[in-house]
Amino acid sequence: MSDEVTPDRIAAMAAAARVPISPEACVSVTRSVMPTVARLSAHPITLALETEPSSFTVVQRREIRR
Repeated sequence: MSDEVTPDRIAAMAAAARVPISPEACVSVTRSVMPTVARLSAHPITLALETEPSSFTVVQRREIRR
């Protein structure tokens, strides 16, 4: 994972978020983020994500309209 953080990726994410950023800032952000990303990638983290059934959403929307 740590090898995925590059100045080009930072520039792409900034462009997607419509945040103007200079190439020098991309390099600086990459250097700042790399130690944290390396530490996180060293540990296998599993996050359980819960999804609500669509029927719950339908019932909830009906209650909002009342």
